[in-house]
Amino acid sequence: MKYHYSRKEGWLGNPCGLVYFKGRYHLFFQLNPYLPRYGLMHWGHAVSEDLISWEELAVAISPEEEDSCNSGSAIVFDEKIWLFYNARTSSGEDVICSAYSEDGICFTKLADNPVAKSPYDGTSRFGEPFVFRYENSFRMLVGAGLDGIARVLQYESNDLINWKYMGELLTDGRYGSVIETPQLIEIDGKWVFIIQSERHLPTKVLFAVGDYDGNRFVFDDEKEPFKPVDIGNDFLYPITSEDEEGRKILMAWMFSPKMNSSAISIPREICISRNGEVCLLPYGELARGVVKESRFVSYGAGRLRVIFEGRTLFDKAYRECPEIRVLEDVGTVEVFVDGGRENITLFIC
Repeated sequence: MKYHYSRKEGWLGNPCGLVYFKGRYHLFFQLNPYLPRYGLMHWGHAVSEDLISWEELAVAISPEEEDSCNSGSAIVFDEKIWLFYNARTSSGEDVICSAYSEDGICFTKLADNPVAKSPYDGTSRFGEPFVFRYENSFRMLVGAGLDGIARVLQYESNDLINWKYMGELLTDGRYGSVIETPQLIEIDGKWVFIIQSERHLPTKVLFAVGDYDGNRFVFDDEKEPFKPVDIGNDFLYPITSEDEEGRKILMAWMFSPKMNSSAISIPREICISRNGEVCLLPYGELARGVVKESRFVSYGAGRLRVIFEGRTLFDKAYRECPEIRVLEDVGTVEVFVDGGRENITLFIC
């Protein structure tokens, strides 16, 4: 693939973290290096200077005392890369662990792991930590579920090692029994809250805009706070970061269970429109690779369709022909509609 990170060996799972460190971008992702299917999860590692061409490095972290090193996030602090991941102990408990690296290549697990545990007892869901800086301290969001209700938990720390539970940032059964990959990013004074729902509403990955004071999130739209941006079938588990100039970036897992194909999406810049909508656009030089007309994407009789070899893979009604930009790559299309207000991510073969 020309624009996407993919692998020929092992199982490429969802991205876990993206940071800019010592002149290169570091991408971390779920990886089973032994078999081409989900299994014993490690953290794979690749680096790039432009977010397009990637060099594979050695595995960043491997399960040792843990049953598996599952999803999480990455952050740079004190001239180190810090990784936070969800691990399951031998007793079946889900906990949050951490590892760090001073050179960006060799990672050491924290001696005091785990750094956070679930505040709930019993069979609650708990994982996929997202760590970010807030003013002079740090916050960690953890996706959770209890009693069949989806939740996002919040922790705070001054040093990335000692974490204090702050309470539930979000509790809402509309999003199923658990929330995955919760994230908060600030753009031009507003905050974007990203979650992956257990349900298709109509997609799993949802975005909300509002205000955050370090403790509470207030939605701009209280009635329908979370909305989809990418409405394709193959867009899951996004991660967010920022480039060396401070622009907000999103990458996601492109995965088709029907075709058993996976890759990491192109980086997209996250913007907020004048109407307060979240928009995703091809990042940087990738904007030059889009085309206005594609043999796979067409509009007619009031419907936008993505078709490959006679098979309709996507079909949606629009009152008028939308502005369309398409990035084609081997076996994939990523469609950007009306200035990024909607995206359509699909494997076509």
